[in-house]
Formats: sequence, structure tokens, C-alpha cells
Amino acid sequence: MIYRYGDTSVDTLRAEVRRAGTPVPLRRKSFDVLVYLLHRPRRVVTKAELLDAVWANRIVTEGSLKSCLTEVRAAIGDHQRKLIRTVPRRGYMLEAPFEREAPAADARTSILVTPIKDQGLDGDGAYIADGLTEEIIIELSKVPSFRVISHASAMRLKGARAALQDTAREFGVDFILDGSIRRNGDKLRVILQLRHLDSDDARWSERYSGTLANLFDMHDEIARAVAAELAQHVLPTESAARDKLDDPRAIEAYLRARYQMWRFSRDGLQQAERHLQNGLNLVGPNTRLLAALGHVYARYNEIGLDPDGEYLGKAGDCARRIFVLDANSSRGYALLGIVQFHSGALRAARGPLERAMESSRSDPDTLGALGYLYALVGRNEQALSLFAETLAIDPLTPINHCMPGFIAVMEGRNSDAIPHYRRFYEMDPYNAFAAWCWGYVLLRNGKLEEASDVIGGLKARHPGSIMSQLGIAILSGVCGKPEAARDAVTGELRAAARNSELLSREITHSLALAGDTDAALDWLENTVRIGNINYPFWARHNEWVDSIRSSPRFDAIMRDVEREWLSVTGAG
Repeated sequence: MIYRYGDTSVDTLRAEVRRAGTPVPLRRKSFDVLVYLLHRPRRVVTKAELLDAVWANRIVTEGSLKSCLTEVRAAIGDHQRKLIRTVPRRGYMLEAPFEREAPAADARTSILVTPIKDQGLDGDGAYIADGLTEEIIIELSKVPSFRVISHASAMRLKGARAALQDTAREFGVDFILDGSIRRNGDKLRVILQLRHLDSDDARWSERYSGTLANLFDMHDEIARAVAAELAQHVLPTESAARDKLDDPRAIEAYLRARYQMWRFSRDGLQQAERHLQNGLNLVGPNTRLLAALGHVYARYNEIGLDPDGEYLGKAGDCARRIFVLDANSSRGYALLGIVQFHSGALRAARGPLERAMESSRSDPDTLGALGYLYALVGRNEQALSLFAETLAIDPLTPINHCMPGFIAVMEGRNSDAIPHYRRFYEMDPYNAFAAWCWGYVLLRNGKLEEASDVIGGLKARHPGSIMSQLGIAILSGVCGKPEAARDAVTGELRAAARNSELLSREITHSLALAGDTDAALDWLENTVRIGNINYPFWARHNEWVDSIRSSPRFDAIMRDVEREWLSVTGAG
């Protein structure tokens, strides 16, 4: 998008400011501050909001922000501080009436994926590097708004690093993606970096690790992440027609599906899928319906009904179909984040979810998922804010009522969680997940008799279900029945929990309560791997892991958790 005011233009695609047609140098952070204000004209933006948005997890002083604003004002000619006004004791407001201008509809972002470098000592990973390069090119080429240099042309650049910039200019490239891969036995490590052609600063960089056994899964994960990152640089398109539902039957199908998908049962998900497929048959491809369908497929995985990842793959396909319709779709970003979330990649999920929220704060699924993710990393205030917003725009979805209670549990305020979980259960008492949650919070508060009744009802209504097994495991552990707790953690439950933060966390609790220290620590490590790094919860507020606290291994895990938690929250 290009923003214009007088002789000043700001091109967000190329990260460039021009005055009277002449480029004005501006540091990346300063440019990010400017863009953040451009997206929020005539609105007070607080200092805290700017610091969080631009510097994210880094700890910086207000002096850094003031320095950036000084540079921004100089770049846009705001020497009298009238275009960006300082609001005393509150923040800043962009007063200038910048006009938005989109280039021609057929303009595309040109991308060169350079051959991934093999950094293995023996050079036997070249075929892996070449395969990864090809997979990324194939995935990016599916997005109509991208013009991706072909694999054949890209491979001709192999080894020709010195002339890369000149060749890229001849190709008319906007962005360059390069990286490396290192193989050590069957272990793989990939580093990728995205940059604009005329800048040495990385727009985005990421590390991935895996093994030869999951090589193709890594291909898919990396390609999705790169596609999601690049999609944010593509100009918005007119997507209203692809999102709007005019047919009353399609609207009803959508609403019925959303209700069914929150039942957390196979039958509910199957009904939701049928409703959404009916809606798609009525109106054709539609981003709203495809996003809901993708969330349904992802929920199969979430509640342990997708051991082979088949439904999660279908959810990913829905996201790709959305981006074909609208390369900048906030629903597409949200679904990508959800897919990564349920793939056990919570850290990778944060980026797409935050981009989705930036584009649209009206999607309750995005707000809820991002709030949950913030809770797992200890950004509790931000999580509560998102949960409150979710409730404000979607008060009739039962699960939204329990999420503030989840924060209370994570902070050790178990009694404060009761009204939130009770409301969830009262609104949807036949929902297996609602029953499990209500029994869970009763156990957290020592109300064993009530919890036993609720979990007994869960077992009767949903015999053999994952949530029933988990409820029995935790109830048995709290009631001092270690053998019953261990028996309830079945092979089916373990398989479902491999990439599920919730299931993995509660198996940790069940086995710790049962006194099975080594197994509990194994599952704690898995929970941390997936992304639950809420250090205060594990170290101070969680009495259910008291039996494993004396283990040196627990201390070692907590040192790693604390280090990452501090880097994410800036606490301490």
C-alpha cells in the first residue's frame, strides 16, 4: 500500500519514504513506527502500545521510541510536530490526512528463492537442500499475488553468490529468500532469511530443526511459514465478495457449524463439516466458510481424533484455498496459525495469528487462539484483554466464557476461575470439553465429590473419549489412586497428546499426582517443547507438580523455561 500526503509518499511494500520523488533514508524500526501510526489515523496510540507493537519481545526504553519519532517527523517533513501530534501523558496521534493508493490490480510481488546452501561437512545434504528449495518455490507459486522465479532459473544461480544482486535486479525481484541447511547424522537444521532486494536487513528470519524421518513435514512447515510471511507484503484486495454471506441458508449453515464445532465431539465435528460443505455448495468458494471448515478439521486434531494428521492436512488445504481467493486474508492467517498451533508449533503460530489480528480484530477464533497462546507464554494481561474482546463480540459461544478463568488458574487463583468455568458448563452441559473443564476446576479447588459426579457424568455420556480418559486420570491422581491414574493414561491418549499442549500438560499433572516422576518429567518436557513456557505457573502456582519439584531434572527444565519466558515477556 502507498500512503500520500502532499509531496510525501510512504510505500509499505518497499519500506520506502519519498519526499518530492526523492528517497528519504529511514531506519527499519522508525519505518515500522510510521506504518503503525498510518494504520491508525486520528487515534491516540499509547507509548506502551507502540513499544509492544514495534519492539515486541525486546526490552527498550522510551528514549528509543522518541528517537524513532524524531526520525519519522524529519522524514515526512513534520518539523513543527503537527502531522504527528504528541498527546500529553497519553501517547501520539497521526493528524495528517494521508490518502491510501493501491497500484494496478495486476501488480505482483516478485520473489527469488535462492538455492538453499548445504553446510554439511561432507556435502551429502545437497539433495536435501535442493528439494527444500523446490518445495518452497512450489508452495509460493500457488499464491496468485506472487511472481516467483522458477525453480529452473533459481537453480542456475547455485554457487553464483557474487552476482546475485545484479541478477535479481534483471529478474525484477522485490524480495530474496535465502538460507542454509546443515545435516548431522539424521538431524537437520535449517536457517532462512527474507530481505528486500535493496536492503541487507532481514525482514524475517527463522530456524527450523528436525530429522530425516520428518523431512517432508519440515518442507510443508517451512513453505507455509514463508508463504504467510510474504503474504503480509502483498497489497490488500477487495475481498468482501469472497467473505460476505447473503444466502440465508448459508448463514444458517455457518452458525450451526460454529455451534457444533465447539461440542468437542466426533459427532459435533462431523455435523459441522456437513453444514459447511452445504454452505459451500450453495454459494461457492467463500473465505468465511473455508476458514470455519479449516477450524473444524483442526479441532479433530485438538481433541485427539486425528492421530495421523489427516484432518490437520485438510485444514492446511483450506488455508491455501483461502489465499487463492485473497492473498491477504486475515482468516487465512488465522487458520495458518491454528494449523501450526495444533501441529505443536506454538512459537510459529504466533506470527500468523498476530498478523490476522492486525488485519481484523473482529474474528473471535483469532482473538481466542492468540489469547490462549499469550497465556501459555505468560503474557497474561494481553491474554485477558483479548479474551474480553472475544466475549464482547462473540458472547454466545460457550467456551469464550471460561477463558478468563484459564488465566486465573495459570496465576494460581483457582477460586476466581470457578464462575468462568461454571458459566461454560451451564451454557453447554452436554459438551465433553465443557464437562471436563468444570470437573477440572472443581478438582483445582478441592471439591472432590462434585468433581467426581461431573467426571462420572462425562464418562457415562462420552465413554472412551479422550476427554473422559483425561478426566479419569486427573481425578484418580488427585484422589490418591496412582495405579488408576496411570492406567487412564492410555496409549490412545498418549498418541493424541504428542502435539497437543492441553493434553500433554494434563498428562504431566496426572502422572505427577500418581508419583510417576520420570514419566511426568517426560511429558513436562513435551509440553514445554510445544510452547507452554509460563514460568510462574510451573514454578510457583501449580501444586499438582509439587511431587516432581525436588528432581534435578525439573530444575534444569525450569531454567530453560525461565530463560525463554523472560525473553518473551521481558519480566523480571
